Amino acid sequence: MADSNTAYNYATKYGTQLDQKITEGLVTTALGVPQVDWFNGNKSFKLRRISTTGLKTHTRGKGYNSGTVTDDEDTYTMGQDRDIEFFIDSQDVDETNQELAMANISNTFITEHVQPELDAYRFSTMAAKSVRDAKHFKSETISKDNAYSMLKASILPIRKYNPANITGFVSSATMDALERSSEFTRNITNQNVGMTALESRVTSIDGVTLIEVWDDARFQSAYNYDEGAVVAPDALAINYQFVVKQAVIPVVKENSVYLFAPGQHTEGDGYLYQNRLYHDLFVRKSMEDGIVTSLAPKA
Repeated sequence: MADSNTAYNYATKYGTQLDQKITEGLVTTALGVPQVDWFNGNKSFKLRRISTTGLKTHTRGKGYNSGTVTDDEDTYTMGQDRDIEFFIDSQDVDETNQELAMANISNTFITEHVQPELDAYRFSTMAAKSVRDAKHFKSETISKDNAYSMLKASILPIRKYNPANITGFVSSATMDALERSSEFTRNITNQNVGMTALESRVTSIDGVTLIEVWDDARFQSAYNYDEGAVVAPDALAINYQFVVKQAVIPVVKENSVYLFAPGQHTEGDGYLYQNRLYHDLFVRKSMEDGIVTSLAPKA
């Protein structure tokens, strides 16, 4: 029996389960979870950026050439502080099943809103921060006649960071075009065919893992965040996005979930559910060329 005088932070009580629920449906989980050291009231963190000059021609008898070392410190400040609360009438949820009710609410809210918004924000932010040149930011129409060559050409500028460190996110339309590509031939073997299913999706190119973003609403260039993540009127669909994982810093600093029982708040006779998500995504200044984004032109 729950203590009627206690408000529970379910993010503390069930933190692992909540994290798993968020990440299991999060496409951008593949970017990893970096560790950062917070300061400035836990709103910011700093990263050092060290650079040196290169080797010079050695002249015998004159000693060594002098070089320089630059030590800069970059500050990154959080900007996405989001929250919501829901009121649940006491007749719908009693004390014996409030954890079940909380699980149902969290499941629906995380699945339908948190996961899509996190992905949408990250993809659109990376699109906005892609270096504006012909190699890293493109507007193009993808078809079965060019999908393969377009993807290979886009990997090339960031291949220097090692293909194992690159993840490619592709829209379902791009994946379909790649699957039906006329630029290469494929043989269907027993490895592709199971007992009753045929698997023909392309999962990597030249050592770069491809992840299909099956929800088009998450894979757009701009959003309105007044309530949830709503695709902006001027947004363009993303064809694909190649990301060097070390170039980006996706941070979820806080995900707190509270359920207040009747009498613990002044909102009415019922339970009060609150959820706060404090997150952001940053691109390292030293690796700003680590993202390639392709957008589809407006129809």
